Amino acid sequence: MMIGYTMVGVKDMQTSAAFYDKVLGAMGATRKMEYEKFILWNDAADNPSFSICIPFDGNEATVGNGSMIAFPVSGPDEVHKVYDIAIENGATCDGKPGMRDGGYYIGYFRDLDGNKLAAYHYPHDDHL
Repeated sequence: MMIGYTMVGVKDMQTSAAFYDKVLGAMGATRKMEYEKFILWNDAADNPSFSICIPFDGNEATVGNGSMIAFPVSGPDEVHKVYDIAIENGATCDGKPGMRDGGYYIGYFRDLDGNKLAAYHYPHDDHL
């Protein structure tokens, strides 16, 4: 396995945690670790995790230019489900769900702090 977990910085832990409970919950993930300045979600022990934090250095959380985290889902309907839940809970659209070059069905959105995320389905993975 190449990735253990990913992390994005946030400005307000409680507001961001509520957002991610809904968005990640749509994919079956639940909180697995929770501290004052760090929360981690996972859907299975052998899968990579996703986390949020208040930056350790005390500076304000900022968005990585060119950074994105994409979550694999089971099909186009799930892409729409995750995308719609994100938008309903304050995310902004960064590319509505649809087919993209390379055969990916993907929807892009930015969380409450501007971090770029996506839900995608790559049908070629269904045969692995």
